[in-house]
Amino acid sequence: METFKIKFYPGNHSRMIVPYRHLEKFQDTTEIQYGPIHSPVETLVHDKDTETLYISSRLKGVLNLHKSSSFTVNFQKNRCIILLTMGIFTAGFSGNHFLTDERSPIFLRLIRAGEKIGMQALIFGHQHIDRDNAHIHAFYFENGSWKQGRFPIPKVIYNRIPNRKTEHHPEVIRAKSTLTEQAVLFNNSFFNKWEIYQYMMKDPACSFLVPETILHPSEKKIETMLKKYNVYIKPIHGSRGNGIIKCRNLPAGELECHYYLEDKPQVNRYEKPAAFFQQHFPNGMEGYIAQQEIDLVQKRKSPLDFRVHVNKNHRNSWEVPLICAKFAGKGSLTTHVKRGGKVLLVEEVFGEEEGKKLKKRLESMALLVAGKIDKNYPTTIGEIGIDFGIDKEGRVWLFEVNSKPGYGFLQHPKLQEHAETVLAFPFQFAFYLTNLQERLNKE
Repeated sequence: METFKIKFYPGNHSRMIVPYRHLEKFQDTTEIQYGPIHSPVETLVHDKDTETLYISSRLKGVLNLHKSSSFTVNFQKNRCIILLTMGIFTAGFSGNHFLTDERSPIFLRLIRAGEKIGMQALIFGHQHIDRDNAHIHAFYFENGSWKQGRFPIPKVIYNRIPNRKTEHHPEVIRAKSTLTEQAVLFNNSFFNKWEIYQYMMKDPACSFLVPETILHPSEKKIETMLKKYNVYIKPIHGSRGNGIIKCRNLPAGELECHYYLEDKPQVNRYEKPAAFFQQHFPNGMEGYIAQQEIDLVQKRKSPLDFRVHVNKNHRNSWEVPLICAKFAGKGSLTTHVKRGGKVLLVEEVFGEEEGKKLKKRLESMALLVAGKIDKNYPTTIGEIGIDFGIDKEGRVWLFEVNSKPGYGFLQHPKLQEHAETVLAFPFQFAFYLTNLQERLNKE
């Protein structure tokens, strides 16, 4: 890798003029890459200095370059790659060692997906930020091992803080404040469930997707809902199925409740609802929602829902790279994989023809939801995971929208071919944001 100053000159051909001293590195180059954009290129030579690449105005336009700057350049066979950097902000480091949990292989796959579109990933936590000098001591993968180095704070950072508890840690909050002053941080926080439902419910184009949902429900309101259908009680700041309770009235008049205690499924019955509320919500249900249970379509003797992965591309447009079906684990309240849920291809469950039609329908709904969130949410979003259900009459329902969708489902053998595509999208969006900053700075 070499660092060069890139400058532009007027020209109608896709050409770059390289320093004579570096001709050997460029002599086989027939293609140039900037992020996801490729172009054929003709290479000429200059002897003005040893550190400047001159790029024609035509090639500048093709590559979507905006201003003269210094770039690191890498070479792969006949391709010259102008490298861009995306930071990945996360947590779980042990001192100066890289992550040792189950996320490490996913981050490696993420890095490799970025490399294929000419982007370098730098992974770091709050403890790796040098605030005084605007640098980070980040991890990167090179020659088969994780290494750590000192780098300027990247212009664009992808927030992959793994859970809400960590996100509310004072040091993480402080770090995010520092980063947002110097960079664009996308997927900056976990969603508030109620805010997302409100975006949908206030728009007639989306409101039909949302089950009956009540914020801060009273005991009386839940009892009224239970006369019509089973009810889920969820924390508005919950994720991955944590804190959910399912309630239903039994024919004998008892209230049956399903929930988790230390990750173990529990079932309790109460002669009177008041006993349930006293045990689980002695201080009321501030911070919770009550939501209608949907009578889901079943396959293989089990209810299922659907995860739709939605991403921004390098043109700032939403795309759907993946849709899969999720089955609940035995005795589980949700289809989360960590609760024993199982992931399958939609076509495995519904067959090729019906599966294709269903995916097209879900894709349309997902793009509708993503567009509505994008329009209303106050910070930059580039990736969301949406959970839909379909009832026995064929109606589509919106269950959850996640700003930090997990990647565990990509371990499914038949989803491996989709993994690289899904993992490349954050880099595509980072490319767009980098160029957006360049345009704004130029103006």
